[in-house]
Amino acid sequence: MSGRYCIDANIFIECWDRIYPLTVFPSLWDKIAQHQNDIILIKPIYDQIVPTDTRKREKDPLSIWLGKNHFTKTYVDNKTKKLSLQLEGKYQITDQSKGVDQEDLTLIAYAKIKNKTVVTLEGKQEQKPREKRNYKIPLVCSEEGIACVNFIEMIKDFGIII
Repeated sequence: MSGRYCIDANIFIECWDRIYPLTVFPSLWDKIAQHQNDIILIKPIYDQIVPTDTRKREKDPLSIWLGKNHFTKTYVDNKTKKLSLQLEGKYQITDQSKGVDQEDLTLIAYAKIKNKTVVTLEGKQEQKPREKRNYKIPLVCSEEGIACVNFIEMIKDFGIII
């Protein structure tokens, strides 16, 4: 797989729905689609984005766009799952966590193993929270030695100008 960027679900959920909607920024999404080979949607993240119900998925504009532009889910291997579980313990993930969740940790584990860059809308935390369970994606990536950028940094790297 040639993809460089492992995408967090919030990129498509927030950017597609609220920040840069297709109805206002169609050229942005056309240009992003041209870079689909650089974008990795691991299965747990893909499942957060795309409705599981077939009837809903067939009517969901984002699901239709993803399919039309050949975005597919990338399955994670056992090595990634194992590292994800180790990270869950290290970052003390519970139901009360205000930071990363299991899907985020799987994304981070995949990026670490495959040497990819994580893309998220989550902001950097200026100070480390007292409890690791409140670390957000950029901080966990930093702690784990993984490159992490935001949406704008990714599209700049693609050379997208609208």
